[in-house]
Amino acid sequence: MRRLAPLALAGIFALSGISGVAALPSTASAAADLSIPIEKFTLENGLTVVLSEDHSAPIVSVYITYKVGSAQEVEGRTGFAHLFEHMMFNGSKNIPEGAFGYYVDNTGGSLNGNTEPDRTNYFETVPSNYLEGMLYLEASRMDSLILTEESLGNEKDVVKEEVRQQQENQPFAKTILLDWPAAAFSSWAYNHSIYGSMEDLTNAPAQAFIDFFDRFYTPNNAVLSICGDIDPAKTKALVEKYFGPLKKGPELQHSFPEEAAQTAAVYTEVKDPLAPVPLSLVSFDIPPPREKDRDALELLATILTDGASARLPKRLVDDEKLAATVMMQAGFPIPTYGPGQLATLLVASKDTKLADLRAAYWDELEKVKKKGISAAELKRAKAKLYKLYVEGLSKTLYKAAQLATYESFYGGAEKLNGDYKRFDKITAGDLKRVANTYLTQERSVTFDIVPGADAPGIPGGAE
Repeated sequence: MRRLAPLALAGIFALSGISGVAALPSTASAAADLSIPIEKFTLENGLTVVLSEDHSAPIVSVYITYKVGSAQEVEGRTGFAHLFEHMMFNGSKNIPEGAFGYYVDNTGGSLNGNTEPDRTNYFETVPSNYLEGMLYLEASRMDSLILTEESLGNEKDVVKEEVRQQQENQPFAKTILLDWPAAAFSSWAYNHSIYGSMEDLTNAPAQAFIDFFDRFYTPNNAVLSICGDIDPAKTKALVEKYFGPLKKGPELQHSFPEEAAQTAAVYTEVKDPLAPVPLSLVSFDIPPPREKDRDALELLATILTDGASARLPKRLVDDEKLAATVMMQAGFPIPTYGPGQLATLLVASKDTKLADLRAAYWDELEKVKKKGISAAELKRAKAKLYKLYVEGLSKTLYKAAQLATYESFYGGAEKLNGDYKRFDKITAGDLKRVANTYLTQERSVTFDIVPGADAPGIPGGAE
């Protein structure tokens, strides 16, 4: 990925940005049925293409999802998906090394990519008259990425430096991104870091990366979505021109890992010499996206933490001054499309003990379990999510990302239209039920991150 800024606490909160775009903001009781135009087709080589015409601005977003992430790696060969996120911005047969970003920047546009457990995404937003150039660039790197010992070695060094600077040397980041997944997920596919083992990257030969690329970075393992100021017929012809000649890859079977039921609470305290304040991360196992209970949990998280009037900020931040920040989100910090996590971040205020902060947090959850939530809270939360959904539909990149997500994981891009109505069916009783089912002590994983360093030689101490 083209990293734009160091990762601090604000950056951790923002990890749900484009990575978490699959967690669709949604609501109930919309006054009008919102929909966007969607056209789909599939090339002979298996590439699925989704188009959405939008002439509100002379721009276009090109978004390609490869159904490969850290969950498709094997033990001893970790970090491959994330390394390829970097490699894909390097040279290919027809694109000189380093030129990809140069070409996009000179259109006045933007580009980036991100790695998740179940997929890797690449995307550009440019003036619409540059659409053909973007398709040429994307097809070129899908077809003929340059993979040599030298190019791989250079990028391995970049990745290692990224982990050192942006994960290991940023407050909270190492614990949340590198250590917490191992405790939160039981399956190896999800519990190893997307950044992988630096030893694995060092030891893997070039042929291992070539084999990985040939297996996963193929037309039939990808979804291409194009949204913006386009002519669908002309766009389809351009896609055929540049992607049509590419060879089909092996047929792959995709599945999600199963998570073992957690029956006992997990608690870990980590000392972080870079942490400016104490922070508690409390997470729970939850169902995959688009299951009814997951929808209810996402709505409950909005009720509990979204806005100053939400329960947890009002009590913990405003009334009792125990916390500086409270956040609860499904799919944090990096989304999965199989079983997931609902995580709460509790950032302590000055002189507050994390034990006291967590006690107040659990007390508020118990109130939901016993008394439920009010009709006004439910209505307000749905309105908030609906507003975010409407705002998202004004952005070509958001729509392109959603269409690729729905086509890849939710049964088809066309299901995006009207999908927000699934929240109409959620009742206050559903929220009380899922709180009692999923948000329990025995299902929780808690990481308390406190300022300071352990003594040298003590297991878990800072290196």
